[in-house]
Amino acid sequence: MVKSPRGITLLLCLISAVILFGYPLLVDLSRPCDAVASGFGAVAVTTGIQGGPVIQITAPCPDGGDLCNARIYLVDPDGMYHAVGRGVVGSSESEVWYIFHYRRPEAGVPEYWITDDTEMVFTRTYIESVEPFEPRGIWMIEIVPLRDDAVASELSVAL
Repeated sequence: MVKSPRGITLLLCLISAVILFGYPLLVDLSRPCDAVASGFGAVAVTTGIQGGPVIQITAPCPDGGDLCNARIYLVDPDGMYHAVGRGVVGSSESEVWYIFHYRRPEAGVPEYWITDDTEMVFTRTYIESVEPFEPRGIWMIEIVPLRDDAVASELSVAL
């Protein structure tokens, strides 16, 4: 039995540490694509693209992970958040997705878009060319699932 105030404080610190560090071990990560550790990846792709690079996201799950049912944000090197709109989506079963920069003339629409249709970024089928990401540097990608039980993912890529 702990009788001193210092001993009680140390005991409470120990219990808090066990809870804080032990909780991640108790969370059910057995469901695929619910965590960053599930294999999401992001790289900059520059070859075969006119205008500027695109971000290629690989979601190893057959259903495209949570990319179809998520809000996606980009954080530029200056710390500014940018919402990512939905471009042409060919299949909800895609494992490879592309985020690109393209300004539309309409007011109030996003400047950044996500698609799984390679023709949207590698050909002129939909748009003339993508635009470069500005400013240059490390961009963060935040994937926030709409499901309450899913875990948000964060990726980064140098552009």
